Amino acid sequence: MKIAVAMDSYKGCMSAITCCDIIAKALTDAMVDCDILKYPMADGGEGTVDCLVFATRGRKEYITVKGVFGNEMTGYIGILGDNKTAVIESACASGIQGIPKNKLDPMKASSYGTGQLIRAALEKGYRKIIVGFGGTATSDGGMGALAALGMVFFDKNNTVLAPCGAEMINVDSIDSTSIIKELENAQIEFACDVENVYHGKEGAAYVFSAQKGATPEQVVELDAGLENLAKIFKKKLNKDISNVSGSGAAGGLVGGLMTVCKPVIKSGFDVILSYTDLEDTIKNSDIIITGEGRTDSQTKYGKLPMRVGMLSKKYVKPVICISGSVTKDAEVLKDYGINSLFSISRGPISLEDSMRDSENLLYLQTFNIAGLLGLL
Repeated sequence: MKIAVAMDSYKGCMSAITCCDIIAKALTDAMVDCDILKYPMADGGEGTVDCLVFATRGRKEYITVKGVFGNEMTGYIGILGDNKTAVIESACASGIQGIPKNKLDPMKASSYGTGQLIRAALEKGYRKIIVGFGGTATSDGGMGALAALGMVFFDKNNTVLAPCGAEMINVDSIDSTSIIKELENAQIEFACDVENVYHGKEGAAYVFSAQKGATPEQVVELDAGLENLAKIFKKKLNKDISNVSGSGAAGGLVGGLMTVCKPVIKSGFDVILSYTDLEDTIKNSDIIITGEGRTDSQTKYGKLPMRVGMLSKKYVKPVICISGSVTKDAEVLKDYGINSLFSISRGPISLEDSMRDSENLLYLQTFNIAGLLGLL
């Protein structure tokens, strides 16, 4: 039996690579005659670099950058197997993962580190760069990343502003003359599944900043800041990003970067798919296994299991989804090519206990499923 395993990460506890490895081990332990092909996947957020490095047999390079609140940290860029393409994920230097909820502060958070990663890739000579967006703790409209790339922001008194969410509203003028020149000739690809605009009720602040720690009052302030920043970009750079689909991704980071480059925007899944033979493997497999940390009705809006389901449906292949948790409304995914849904939970259990024992739980659930598959 030939089985394709295409997994997203279980955020906070297992990477996509780990999920694939555990499922493959459980399947081979339970079934004597099976051929497992592993495809760790991501949507542009956390894990994008690892998935593309894995798919192309590339490598990672480590760089000291600034974290969300200005602390020094070790970041990384991926170098793909062609040795010509660099891949960066905003979740690396500007990510929300690992920040306690009571420490989140989108007013002070900055995307500066993401800009440093892009700059490092350019300075190393890479002219094709993939940037993945998702999982950020920032809502600074891209101010931080742009500052790292050379843009300077001033208030009405011509004082240089720190690039963070709280200062967007105070920007009165900008100086882009020191933007790194290598950016002009770079081929930039954005891996982004979010379609929200820069500001307004469907923009970065109103839709995403609350989950990054913003109070209702701060949501309003951040949105006003994004609107102000958009006006400055339009006035000074002749770049109108306000209503561009996707410009609100990663706290407006996508929109900010759009003012200094002309990216090709693709879904994170499509970017990774283009570097793998997953579609051919699905076409020639007997069963497909996919999954993510939490599967619910929102998964149908382009998340990995839905995309894998639709791709498998094209070739009339059965799909099993094994996720950390599965809600009742996830049954809607059966219209999107998912034949069966399984949670790794084995009864009443706290989220903390489930995450702590996630590797063992995933193994056991897969082993049991494999027992049924072996009867087919």
